Amino acid sequence: MRKVKVGFISPYEAMLPLIDELAVEQNDLEITRAVGNLEAGVALALEMERNGADVLISRGGTAKMIREAVSLPVVEIHISGYDLLRSIMLAEGHSNELKALIGFPNITMGAASIVSLLELKLEVVALSSATEVDNVLKGLKGRGVKQVLGDVVTIDAAAKLGLSGLLIQSGRETLLEAFEEARRLFWYAEKNQQQLRSLEMLVDRWQKDVVILAEDGEVLFERFPSFQEMPISHIELMELRTQVLASRTALVKLHGDVQPPFFVSGELLEDRSGLLTAWTFESLSLEDNHSAFSVAQPARLPFIVSESAGMKQVRQLIENHEGAEQSLVLVGENSTGKQTLAEYAHVFHDRKGLVLTVEMAKLKHPLPVFQLPEQSTLVLAADGLMESSNIRLTEELIQSFQSADLQIIATVPVAHERIVDVLGSPLVVQVPPIRERAADIPYLVNQLLTEYHQDLGTQPVRLREEAMALLTDHNWPGNLTEMKSYVRQLALAEKSYVIEPQAVKALPFEKKDGATPRLPLNPTDSLKEIERQIIEQVLKEENDNQTQAAKRLGINRATLWRKLKD
Repeated sequence: MRKVKVGFISPYEAMLPLIDELAVEQNDLEITRAVGNLEAGVALALEMERNGADVLISRGGTAKMIREAVSLPVVEIHISGYDLLRSIMLAEGHSNELKALIGFPNITMGAASIVSLLELKLEVVALSSATEVDNVLKGLKGRGVKQVLGDVVTIDAAAKLGLSGLLIQSGRETLLEAFEEARRLFWYAEKNQQQLRSLEMLVDRWQKDVVILAEDGEVLFERFPSFQEMPISHIELMELRTQVLASRTALVKLHGDVQPPFFVSGELLEDRSGLLTAWTFESLSLEDNHSAFSVAQPARLPFIVSESAGMKQVRQLIENHEGAEQSLVLVGENSTGKQTLAEYAHVFHDRKGLVLTVEMAKLKHPLPVFQLPEQSTLVLAADGLMESSNIRLTEELIQSFQSADLQIIATVPVAHERIVDVLGSPLVVQVPPIRERAADIPYLVNQLLTEYHQDLGTQPVRLREEAMALLTDHNWPGNLTEMKSYVRQLALAEKSYVIEPQAVKALPFEKKDGATPRLPLNPTDSLKEIERQIIEQVLKEENDNQTQAAKRLGINRATLWRKLKD
């Protein structure tokens, strides 16, 4: 008997490792999974339908939209009490700020019971319609709520308002239930699906990212195997279509202001029902690992832990800063969060432009003159003492900008006199190292546990008080870089929900001796154990950058993640 082909569309990335882990045990299922929420999820579902899926699985609003768009049976993943309890406990240990859980009654009834039973300070708000989300979030923000628990749509809406979001994730129990429901639905609908598959076999499969528009501009066909979704807006596509129809010739446009850059190509197709336009999208691979600058546009206020007296003062100085009228110099050891504080200043003062970060030590040649948008921020970043030539190029760079409203922020280990002179009379703010932020450490650790749970699907949600005390007593010579690496190793190694003191004692802290440590290999270890040690060492050397680590190891990022979970 053949395997049931299941298409799993997850609305968030962190569900993928759990799907992969459980899929190994589903011997009668052939599971293809992808990440896409709402419209993006529908596009993935249509592609899976074309590629021969028997049953589709998704969650929440995405599952409902998919059910309306495809002819396949669709299983909707429900949020269980276990899922609610995990998320609520994560939020409880994250910070002392006001929090709220938002959802429809099928979620909030169970959440309210948990909150009441455990006597937690968490407001539970029930929705009757998806259109209420924005108004509810605005009301919560006005009452001082800082963090919101909810589904993907709620978290995205909260981010636009500057609120921190914690996604309620589905656990293994609900996924196993979904797989069982997929089996039942498949055998029920197999006869109808056989007829549909016979028609799909006649469809020509074009392996490029493509959109075909009818004469009236309606989308007839779309496929995005590389980009996951159309990389330009519908309005821009309509403008390009007008140009092609007017000129009656093919069009090629380069989008070079994004990473990675890509080409859009459009041409006319003559059909008996009218003129069609066909559009393809192709990435332009530009390898430049030595680039001295990067551009970003932060969408929400970065989360800053400021329970310690030192960080409270830093936050107060930044928030009371005069903005573009006075430059800002953030002074502190490497990896103390200066870049995040610079972005915090940009968003807090409601600056609508871009954040251009320049690594001053990498300035080897003069950069071209940038015409930044109004209300942009220039971040001059330095990890250590620089040569005079780098400082001179930095001075020239500052003078080359023409924006009338440019905020300049320097993030440096020491306040270079020449940089201070060039900036005029900047406000100099000393950012304390982690060893001077004992009150912040529990919140930083819990924040990292939350991030790894959300991004990597790790199990632990908190530390025992004795275990947290061990982390608080450590002086963290590597600051946040060391803390992220250490907590990440703890989270990946722990298979239960609570990290005990023994786990901390068994994992030695990094020794800071100025030299790259040699990896001690025990010849009695298994090949699998040695492989894991090597992977963890490379990750540490790459500051937990999984993409760079995978490149050094000669494997893709998905394989790297799977090896860490084994």
